[in-house]
Amino acid sequence: MALHILGMGHAHPDTVIDNKFIEELDVGTNEAWILEKIGIVTRLSTLPLDYIKETRNQDPRAAIEVASMSPTDLGAKAGEMALKQAGVGAEQVGLVITNCCAPNQTTPSEAQRIAQRLGVRGQAYDVFSACPAFALHLNLLNSFKEEMLPDFVLCVSTATLTQHVDYNDRSDGAIWGDGAAAWVVSPRHRGKLKVLETFFAADPSRADAVVVNTYGHFKQDGRAVRDFSVRQTVRLIKALEVKHSIDWTKDLFVGHQANKTMLDQITNNREIPESNHWHNVTQIGNQAGAGAPAVISMHWNEIQPGQRLAVAVVGAGLSWGSALFEATDAQR
Repeated sequence: MALHILGMGHAHPDTVIDNKFIEELDVGTNEAWILEKIGIVTRLSTLPLDYIKETRNQDPRAAIEVASMSPTDLGAKAGEMALKQAGVGAEQVGLVITNCCAPNQTTPSEAQRIAQRLGVRGQAYDVFSACPAFALHLNLLNSFKEEMLPDFVLCVSTATLTQHVDYNDRSDGAIWGDGAAAWVVSPRHRGKLKVLETFFAADPSRADAVVVNTYGHFKQDGRAVRDFSVRQTVRLIKALEVKHSIDWTKDLFVGHQANKTMLDQITNNREIPESNHWHNVTQIGNQAGAGAPAVISMHWNEIQPGQRLAVAVVGAGLSWGSALFEATDAQR
């Protein structure tokens, strides 16, 4: 069975958090430090700037009330775009699987809420692992026999983690943005991206390294997670390079959109030119599992037949995964 991605979508809120705003919060940081350590210029948030300035989001329950969009809003918007890009109607979708590491509700599932918004009548359930969700969803679908899958599957990753940021923390406040991404997968219909390989793994013994409390703040062991992420991403890329003879003069790389300096470490290690390294973290921030697929969606029309696209994503769990695609000449 060969899976294909037929179309992709992305969605982001409108509020821009720039480095000057974070510096003016007076929490012990400045724009120079942010650019040197994190490499992010702006972030997109569902929270009003006045709310962040006045409360520093000390009670995340209040953030849900003032937010301009929910994870469901973002996920449905990205899903609608992906379906349109794929030329697939909601009535044709037989399955929706969704990743949301910070849902506003636990029941019904995020997938069921998004499916309802879009008018999908097929099955819908959540499969989530925060940041590596893109690899997780594809690896899961790749494990099924073809006859077990419907013609079209809609995958969605959505996150509003700025609603869980303590804006008195100089690092966390500079990292996160909100967003969603979606992709339409088929085991029978050709699409722009043919899935050549998928991989996903996790180490639950390190589960406490990254935590998002339902009504609390995001917390992580930042240095340990960063070191793990760089090492693991390099390993994932090396494995794809060896097996598939990737040519970085024409092939493309998309990593987990954690921060730009981390991505620079990875691309420098593997000698991937910046022109073939696609990213959006500098302008949107870390969007958890939505980051990497949103990057591909934003560059969808630039992908050329014959190019291969290597994706390596890491994050909470601790978990990690990869996917390799080959661009086809399929038009939808």
